[in-house]
Amino acid sequence: MHEFVYFSNELDFPLPDNITHTNDTSTKAIISNSKKIECEIYAPEIDFYIKNSKDTVLNKIDAIGKLYEIRAVKLDNAKYNEYQKEIGNRVLIIGTKEEAEKINPENFEVYYALPEWIKEIKGTIGNLEFTIDKNGEIIPLVVDQAVWFNAAEIAYKQRGIIDPLDIGIEKAQEILNKRTGIYKYRNFITYDVNICQYNGRVLAETCGNCVDVCPTNAIMKIDEEKKLLFSHIDCDGCGGCVSVCPSGALDFSAIPRDTFIEIAKFYEGHIPFIIPEDLVENLDIKLKEKVLPLAIEGAKFLDENHFLTLFQESGSQIVFYTNRLSKGEKEAIKLINEISNRKYQKDAILLAENLDELKKALEEAELIPEAHYTTNTHNLKKRENVAIRLSNIIGEDDLGVIDLSGNKYIHYGKIEIEEDKCTLCMGCVSVCNAGALTAHPEDNSLKFDAGVCTDCGYCEIACPEKCINVIYDKLELNPQYFGQKTMAKDEPFYCIMCGKPFAPKKSIEKIASVLLPMFTDETKRKSIYCCEECKAKLVFNDYLERKLNAK
Repeated sequence: MHEFVYFSNELDFPLPDNITHTNDTSTKAIISNSKKIECEIYAPEIDFYIKNSKDTVLNKIDAIGKLYEIRAVKLDNAKYNEYQKEIGNRVLIIGTKEEAEKINPENFEVYYALPEWIKEIKGTIGNLEFTIDKNGEIIPLVVDQAVWFNAAEIAYKQRGIIDPLDIGIEKAQEILNKRTGIYKYRNFITYDVNICQYNGRVLAETCGNCVDVCPTNAIMKIDEEKKLLFSHIDCDGCGGCVSVCPSGALDFSAIPRDTFIEIAKFYEGHIPFIIPEDLVENLDIKLKEKVLPLAIEGAKFLDENHFLTLFQESGSQIVFYTNRLSKGEKEAIKLINEISNRKYQKDAILLAENLDELKKALEEAELIPEAHYTTNTHNLKKRENVAIRLSNIIGEDDLGVIDLSGNKYIHYGKIEIEEDKCTLCMGCVSVCNAGALTAHPEDNSLKFDAGVCTDCGYCEIACPEKCINVIYDKLELNPQYFGQKTMAKDEPFYCIMCGKPFAPKKSIEKIASVLLPMFTDETKRKSIYCCEECKAKLVFNDYLERKLNAK
């Protein structure tokens, strides 16, 4: 098996040495430009680029090599897990009598219903639970799949329901057959529970964006436990949840963020043309010099981190062609374009949602060399990467303030702390999983970085002293906004036994004010002012003394 194969009967120019050219249909490849040979990855953007690009021959050779390498990077770094489930042969056909007769599924146990009979649907593929009201008779029906002509919106909340008017009768029957038996599927997203802005937040709900935008009920909130429940079999892989996740707790398995950073570096000196994979094959449009396509799965997963990374690594405006823009992508494009216009007087992303807009965008797109910035942000959180990149754009300038109060998903802000009230208990630090609030024992200080703050407000809710005030939805584009700032500081309190500093003075004074009235025992009262090691010694020695005195 060859790694890279270019299949064609003829070739007008040479290929890079690592790409095998063949017209033999028995050839096997890992990545190929054609479905005519057996390959793991079919890359339609290669032929699309060769057919439509106006690049010089030398630049084409280089670009084709990059397109193969990009596919290899995606393949090597995808974070898929493979799953399978046995699906039975029970199918429900929903539609008029004339419509139902168009479907003739062989070897299936078939049921029929009119659209108006459907009252409720639960479950998933392999176990779809329908509640049917047939002239007042309530009938529960469990099937494996369903075919629904002109499906109502409720149908798109479940996997396993096919609308032939969307995909055609022949395709619908093909899917029915393909899904019967052992149904294989994979996870399209990964989840980091440690930085989720919903998980474990019992005092108040500060997020739930992913659940709000999921079209298939693949993500659900368990409110009693404040946990998210994921059903990979129900996920259609759109990626919309990733684009609205404020902290980056959700990531797209096909192109994880670190992988996207690596891919973005291939586009230096090129105009990136982002296009969903399923739109590439049938697209016929000329590409001026330096335009290089980036075919993506999902099409809805892009957020401000992706756009900003590709914008800076390429040093170019980005053309984004899509017929299904996500809510998160819409806000991200608006934000990055606003920042770019303030700095470079040009949009960073040229959005095209139809062919006329695409033609115009491809004509207008140009390199912005002064925007080029490359850096190694692997293994950083989403917000950390964005903060580093925004800091580079701003430099020493003051580009004003962006009001984000109209946003539903992308939020930036900052906090103010009444330092005289703050006891440095660090309760706010313990609930800030974004890393915006951090404790610094070396100087008994509390620090805050607005650049990585998700503006959730949970620190304000959790603060026992009520001395934190969150300023919502104001992104300040100045150097002072980014980086850690000391919000509160105190002199250290020294252990009364060993003399070691172990806590801020205000914190100990606060604890003492609460516990001293409750403690009548002198040892307990004294233990308040001891470090952990000395506290244990004090209590243990008191125990021994009491035992000896008892004898």
